[in-house]
Amino acid sequence: MSENPPILVIKGPLELRIVLVDIDELRHHEELIPELLEELAAEIERDGYLKHPVIVDEETMVVIDGSHRIEALKALGCRRVPACLVRYRDPRITVGCWYRTLRGPQGLRELGRGLEEELGLRLEECGRVEPHEVGRPPTALALTDGKTYLKVLAEFEHKEEAWGLVKRVEGFLTSRGFEVGFDTEEDALSKLSSGRVAMVLMTPRIEKDDVIRAARSGRVFPHKATRHVIPARPLFLNIPLEALRDTRPKEVVEEELKKRFSRKKIKRLPPGLLIEDRRYEEEVYVIEP
Repeated sequence: MSENPPILVIKGPLELRIVLVDIDELRHHEELIPELLEELAAEIERDGYLKHPVIVDEETMVVIDGSHRIEALKALGCRRVPACLVRYRDPRITVGCWYRTLRGPQGLRELGRGLEEELGLRLEECGRVEPHEVGRPPTALALTDGKTYLKVLAEFEHKEEAWGLVKRVEGFLTSRGFEVGFDTEEDALSKLSSGRVAMVLMTPRIEKDDVIRAARSGRVFPHKATRHVIPARPLFLNIPLEALRDTRPKEVVEEELKKRFSRKKIKRLPPGLLIEDRRYEEEVYVIEP
């Protein structure tokens, strides 16, 4: 558990403790996308500050949200990162997965034949697959057009292995000209039933133990595997890069940041808001300029 003193504490449904953490203390549970990392680093450097803190489990220092921000800061020469510490085991913090929505040139059965012939996967057609079945051996993942379901069968011990198959299938789909989107389980199946997408790739549900194990082992999940929702989230700390690059003792920088935030007002906003093209399902606390 981190013993970093807070630079800001926000009281609410979940106490939010913002601390300054050495970047090397943190552990990732998802892969990074080089193109996204490069774009984000350029954006942060252009702004001259980091807008939002990352979300970190205080017990294990596993990053719940913000891996690309952390690595972008590292690439920009930063030694530290502002982190909102949470108790990950708190039942109010939930973890789900992202389904893949598909539009493309082939139907389900033709796509299934391609997966069998070119990737050597074992498929089984059935009338229905329930979400809780996916990620439990032998069902690694499933594809559906709303009428027919195809199970992708495999032997695997951990969810990371099943998600490795998701990554292979996703690569196959994009190489065949499919448009791949990312949606929650509910939104993906809703889009399928209304005809807005042609198919859905059902991915394995992920538990908190899976997240911690992946981060500790280094066998991380692909990008856009986990979807975390916490009761509240802080936004717009806007911490200057020079504070994160500062080579002075950390306690000196922490004290300066504490004074900075002591003069700020915090605005509480309800769940469901769209902020900078991202919808927040939780309450948000905006640190006003």
